[in-house]
Amino acid sequence: MAIGEIFLSSLIQVLLDKLVSTGLDYAQREGISPTLPRKCEKMLETINEVLDDAEDKQLNGDRLVKRWLDNVRDLAYDLEDLLDEFEIKAAQAKSEAESSTSRGQLKRKFPFFSRPRSLASETKLLEIVDRFEEIIKRKSLLSLRKNVVDRSHYTNERLPSTSLPETQFFGREKEEEQILELLIGEAENDNTTLSIVPIVGMGGIGKTALAQRLYNDAKVSSYFEKRAWVCVSDVFNILDITKTIYLNRLQVKLKDSLSRKKFLVVLDDVWNEKYEQWTTLLKPFEAGAKGSKIIITTRNYTVVSITGASSYPLKELSLNNCISLLAFHALKMTNFERHPDLETIGKKIAEKCKGSPLAAKVLGGLLCDKRNPDQWEAILNNKMWDLPTGENDEVIQVLKLSYIHLPSYLKRCFVYCAIFPKDYEIERDELVHLWIAEGFFDGERSKDNILKWGQAHFDKLVSRSFLQQSSVNASKFSMHDLLNDLAKSIAGGTCFSSESQLADNEDDASPRKVRYASFTSSQYVLSKCIRAYHQMKVLRSLVFLYDGSGWDDKFHISNKVLHDLLTKLKYLRGFSLSHCSIIEVLDCVGDLKYLRYLNFSYTNIKRLPESIGSLCKLQALILKGCQELSLLPQGITKLVNLQFLDIRDTGSLKEMPLNISNLKNLMILSKFVVGPDKGSRLKELKNLPHLQGELFISELQKVEEVKDVVNANLIGKRGLSNLYLHWGENFKNLRNGKHEALVLHSLRPHTNLEHLSISHYGGARFPSWLDGPSYSKIVSLCL
Repeated sequence: MAIGEIFLSSLIQVLLDKLVSTGLDYAQREGISPTLPRKCEKMLETINEVLDDAEDKQLNGDRLVKRWLDNVRDLAYDLEDLLDEFEIKAAQAKSEAESSTSRGQLKRKFPFFSRPRSLASETKLLEIVDRFEEIIKRKSLLSLRKNVVDRSHYTNERLPSTSLPETQFFGREKEEEQILELLIGEAENDNTTLSIVPIVGMGGIGKTALAQRLYNDAKVSSYFEKRAWVCVSDVFNILDITKTIYLNRLQVKLKDSLSRKKFLVVLDDVWNEKYEQWTTLLKPFEAGAKGSKIIITTRNYTVVSITGASSYPLKELSLNNCISLLAFHALKMTNFERHPDLETIGKKIAEKCKGSPLAAKVLGGLLCDKRNPDQWEAILNNKMWDLPTGENDEVIQVLKLSYIHLPSYLKRCFVYCAIFPKDYEIERDELVHLWIAEGFFDGERSKDNILKWGQAHFDKLVSRSFLQQSSVNASKFSMHDLLNDLAKSIAGGTCFSSESQLADNEDDASPRKVRYASFTSSQYVLSKCIRAYHQMKVLRSLVFLYDGSGWDDKFHISNKVLHDLLTKLKYLRGFSLSHCSIIEVLDCVGDLKYLRYLNFSYTNIKRLPESIGSLCKLQALILKGCQELSLLPQGITKLVNLQFLDIRDTGSLKEMPLNISNLKNLMILSKFVVGPDKGSRLKELKNLPHLQGELFISELQKVEEVKDVVNANLIGKRGLSNLYLHWGENFKNLRNGKHEALVLHSLRPHTNLEHLSISHYGGARFPSWLDGPSYSKIVSLCL
C-alpha cells in the first residue's frame, strides 16, 4: 500500500495560483460563470486545511483516508490538466488574433468577448466542481481536523539508540580503523581543543552500529576521561540533549564537569540544520581538554557542513559481509557450512540487500525460524523488494523517516524517481528538465533561473543520501534499491515502469491512474510490449530507457507502433525517445499540446517536422548527439516558451533557423551556427539575454561585419560558463587574419567564464582581453 501523497500540499498551492491567474481570466474571456473557478478555489483551500491530519492518519494505516487522498490527488491532476488546456486555448486565440492583424485584417477591440460561450469547457469545469463537492462531503465523514501537524508518534517509532554494540559486527574493518585513528591519534601541530567526526550515509547503512563499535572500543575507553552517548533523532532540543548528557543538569554544570578533561560524546542520528542551535549546544564542550571528540551520525550532508568538519561517508557493505550478517541472524552462524542446501538461495537473498546491513539483519530475522529451502525460495521470489510490504516494513520504516524529514518541495521530486528501474543511472539535468516539465517548480519566484533552482533541488536530494553519485560515471546518479522501493511505495499507482506489474483489480494500480511512466527496451519495441501504456490516458511523462544489451547502441521502434501510442497520450508533458534508431519525427508529435519536454537525443533523425512549431508550451527540446540532424525547422522560432535548446554534438547541423532571436526566453542555446543570411547572423544573440551554461559558436569565418559580433553582446551574458569559438578548418586562401582578430576581439565574454576553447583561429595574435587578471575564474583554456 502506498504511504500517501505527502507532497499534495505543494501541488494544491500551484493549483490555487493557477486558478487565479488562468481559471478566472479564461472564464471571463469565454463567457463562463466566474463562480465555477472561485468554487474550486474555496474547496481547494478547505481540503488544504485538513491535509496534514489526513496524511498523518494515512501514515498510520487508515485505508479510508488513503482512498480519500487518492481521490484528491486524481482530481488535483485533472484540474491541472484542465487549467493547462485553458492556457493553451488562450495562447492559440492570441496567436490567431496577432496573425490576423499582421495580414492587415481589422483587429477588434475585444477579440474574445464576442465569442459564443465555450460549452465544452464549462461542462468540464462543472464536472470538476461536482467531484470537489463529493470529496468535501466525504471529508466531513472522516472527521479530519484543520491545520493539525502531529507526526511525532510516527517519526519516533524508531527506538532510541543505545551505546551497547551489536552482538555480531561484519565488515567496516577499514572504516573502523580509520575513524579510530581520527579519535585517538594525536595529530602534530593540531591545537584544536574539540574535533567533530561526522559519519554520513543513507538510513540502514550502519552508521549507528559503527559508532557503537567505536564508543565501546577498549582504546577509546582508556583514552577519554569521560564519555556520553545521546540519541538525538528528529527532535533537536538543546536543553533535552544537555540534560541527557549530564543527568538533567544544565549546561553550566556540564561545562564545569568537562573542564580540562578529554572526552568523547556520540550524537547519534542528527537532523538539525540550524547553525545557531548547533553552536549553542557546543558551548559547554569547548571547555574540554585538547583531543576531545564528538562523533555525529547523520543522513544529511547539510548537517555536516554546519559542523565545519570533514565527513566520513559510509558505502554499502560488500556482498560477502552481507552474506555473513544474513547467516548470523538467520542461522546464528557466520556462514552456510552446516546448511549447504540454503547457501545458494541465501547468497541470492543477500544480493537483494544491496549492501544494506539493516536489510540483511531484518531479512535474517525473518528467516530465523525457517529451515526448509522452499521457504527461503518463496521469500526470494515474492518480489518483496519490488513493492515492499509486510516482511520488510522495518527497513522501509527507517527510510520513511528520511522521507518525512524532506521539505515538501523536495518530496514530489523524489517520488517522481519511482519511474526509473533499479540501478538505472541518470544525468542530473535530464531529471531536472523532467521535473520542470511536470510543473514541480511552477509558482516559484525563481522562474527566471528555473534550471539552477531545479539543480539545487537535485543537489539537496544528493546531500540527504536519496540520490548517490555513480562510482563509474561521475556525471550520473542513481538511487539505492531500498530508496527506489520507498519511492515506488509512496507513488503507488501514479508511477509505472516496465519492470512493475499492474493489477487491474486494485484502485491504486490501474493504468487509468498512472501519471508518470518509463519503458525499458533492450532492442526492439513491439506493439504487444507497450499495450499497457495505451490505457494510460492521463499519462504526463513517458521516458523510453535503453538498457544497452543489444548489438547496437540504439533500440528500434517502428513508426506505426510509435504513432499508435502517441495518439493515445494527449496529456503528455514530458516525452523522451533518447537512443532510438528513428530517422524521422512523426507529425503527430505536434498534436501533443501539453508537451513541455521533448528529448530525441542520440537518435538518427535528420530533421524535425514543421508541426513542432505548434507546441506552444514546449520548454525544453533536447537534440544532443543527433549527428544526422542537418536542419532545424523554421517553425521552431514560434516556440516563445522555449527555454532549453540543447543541440550539442550535432556535426551535420550547418545553419540556424532564421530569427532565432524570437526565442527571448532561451536560457540554454548550446550551439549557434553562424550564417551569412539576414536572421542567422551572430547579432541574433543580442536579444537572448538569459543565456547561460555552455555556448558553442561555429562557422565564425562567415562573419562579414564585426558590428554583428559587437551586437551579440557576449560580455553582457553573465550566465555563460563555457564558451567554444570555432572557425572552419578548410577555407584555404579565404582567410583574413586581420578580420579574424577583430572578430575574436569583439567576442569578449563576461568575466564569469570558467572554460574557454578557441579552435582554428587564423589571426596573428590573441585579443588583449585574454591577457591580465580579469578572467580569474577560468579553470581551463584550450587553444
